[in-house]
Amino acid sequence: MIRLGCALVILTLSIAVQAQQSTRIALGCCVDQSERQAVWDALNLAEPEVFALLGNGVAANADDMDDLLAAYEVFNRYRGPRLLRRNSAFVSTWGEEDYSIDGHVGADNPKRYAVRNHFLTFWREPLTSERMFQEHGIAKSFIVGEAPQRVQVILLDTRWAREPLKKKGLLERISNYFDKNTGPLQAGAANRLLGEGQWQWLEQQLSKEAEVRILLSEMPFIAPQNGYPSWALFMQEQKRLFALLKNLDVNHVLLGHGGIHFGQIVKAPQLLDYPVWQISSGTINRDDETPYRFNQRQGAGEPSTRFGMIEIMWLEQPTVTLSLRDVNGRSLYSTTINLSELQ
Repeated sequence: MIRLGCALVILTLSIAVQAQQSTRIALGCCVDQSERQAVWDALNLAEPEVFALLGNGVAANADDMDDLLAAYEVFNRYRGPRLLRRNSAFVSTWGEEDYSIDGHVGADNPKRYAVRNHFLTFWREPLTSERMFQEHGIAKSFIVGEAPQRVQVILLDTRWAREPLKKKGLLERISNYFDKNTGPLQAGAANRLLGEGQWQWLEQQLSKEAEVRILLSEMPFIAPQNGYPSWALFMQEQKRLFALLKNLDVNHVLLGHGGIHFGQIVKAPQLLDYPVWQISSGTINRDDETPYRFNQRQGAGEPSTRFGMIEIMWLEQPTVTLSLRDVNGRSLYSTTINLSELQ
């Protein structure tokens, strides 16, 4: 009887532990390597299974490769990111400032192969990784966990095949200079963003088995068409993305992005058959920005956001918590969603 009682206690504890298991994905972007980076302590304490650096990992604005290499040399002096690399799956994609050379921000970059080689080497991508040689850029997909707790992380590349957008006219830009709700770019109805190779790759990744999928980009998937970089300005590409998700009947999708210097959580109810939730990373240590107006934002935009967190709790009825965190790791705003709502 004693043995049976002990077995029941062990079984009960095992079930309780199983019910508390979670998967944590942390998001960051926009690092100024010349300034203090206090947030790494909080990120290391948060112990995410995955940390995704969503663009502008260095503030290079490079005129040539030497400028870019010098920026990485300075960044490499910091201990915080090195520690996070040891304890979490650390993945990165690029933005304008760690991709462009001499103002070439997309497919027009003549040094993009050299930039790719150094970028992936610095972020310790294995030499056997497909990212080192695939022809559609540095997109990456991997799965964390085992069934029935698999989380697929898909990191898109919006630079390699990108067609630059046109800027608004000079007079319009001058008149809007002090309006924080208006950026300098024009929407492009047919401008390319991913390229056909990456679209085919993405469809293959979405066909794999997973309980939750997190799509990540260096800029917002869902945003007002206000002149700031986002998928909303690449109108055909944004429409194609959500059509692909709908046609493949992909459930349990969450979106994450970098590219803006404030945190926000967005809920878009009409893009799929279920509400689409999106979280931004804020900025690791750049100057805060005033949030632009956006009626799909939940709560307020949070300029002091230093990283975003997606936490999936594998309860009997799994939940997802999206939270914006400050430099000390404290939650500025959060919301919890039942996973069953995302289907």
